[in-house]
Amino acid sequence: MSLPKHPIKVDYKLGLVEITCLVRGEDRASAIRDQLGVKVLVADLAEVDIIEAAAEIADVVLDTAQADFPKGCRAILAGLKTRYARTGIKSVFIHSSGTGALTDNARGKFASEKIYEDIDCADIRAIPKTYVHREADELISEASVEGYIRGYVVMPPLICKFSFANGRGTGPFSRTSVQIPALIRAALKLGQSIHVGPGRSMWNGVHVQDLVDLFSLLIDDALTGKPQAPTGLECFYFCATDTYAWNQLASAIGQKLHAKGKISTPEARALLPDEEKEVLGEWSAFAYGSNSRSKTGKADELGWKPKHHTTGLFESIDEEYEAVLEEGEDKAPKVHIDEMNRALGALETCG
Repeated sequence: MSLPKHPIKVDYKLGLVEITCLVRGEDRASAIRDQLGVKVLVADLAEVDIIEAAAEIADVVLDTAQADFPKGCRAILAGLKTRYARTGIKSVFIHSSGTGALTDNARGKFASEKIYEDIDCADIRAIPKTYVHREADELISEASVEGYIRGYVVMPPLICKFSFANGRGTGPFSRTSVQIPALIRAALKLGQSIHVGPGRSMWNGVHVQDLVDLFSLLIDDALTGKPQAPTGLECFYFCATDTYAWNQLASAIGQKLHAKGKISTPEARALLPDEEKEVLGEWSAFAYGSNSRSKTGKADELGWKPKHHTTGLFESIDEEYEAVLEEGEDKAPKVHIDEMNRALGALETCG
């Protein structure tokens, strides 16, 4: 697809905005065109020349494709830097990362007292760049400090996509979470709901619509001409609304599946060591045995008003189960295996 040679003129206040969506695959591109009516650029994340050229004409980049693809992030930044050199205009770059960057090696044995905050991001910046998500996050922070973009790194926890009005999530493609379907499939395979170790480790959750509202809030603020949202070294934003222990989630799944007659008991149990890789994959300790606790700060100060506090996470289990049946009970978890293996290596190094 050819790209225009000059930046698109955007008058945000008047609503004159042209949106181009980078999509992997023509089948998905057709759905985006039909359902959302936006321009579509069909390309894979590895096609960095196309990504760089697209970024060079963008006032705003919203990157939600992959939290662990620094090569693509560098391509976006290269295009935005060229644009700044030519026009003197700082583009807005919002990157969807994740609180996987906060995880420890608890293996379900304890609930950590460490809760990361984003009012002062020193603890976030102290996490090694080699850890999951961190390389791309720091590239954006560094570019913001250099001054050619206004960069923001949003770090959501488990994203719940359940809708009371419509059931499953309303997006055109991914309408389920990552973790819950995998736990449901594991329970169906083993005949009982499970957790890693004692399951005491704790995570957070957020509803997808509340996450979208935060993205919108950051874009609104950045384009006012007098942005208030911090960037640079303080560009990291948490958005947790729910808190749960893995054994609580496993218990809820067990009760739901038992009520449907799909497993013989509502009680959850610990996975046996030789079961972990079989039902959850090599990354089970990272994804289901770790602590990842965060506290929203800057988003609240900007006026973020989440509407789904403590609603949707456990309520989504029924809809996630229906999705599991549609997609297949043996479908592999939705993860980026290379990045998860990298995270596992870092966990082992940290002990």
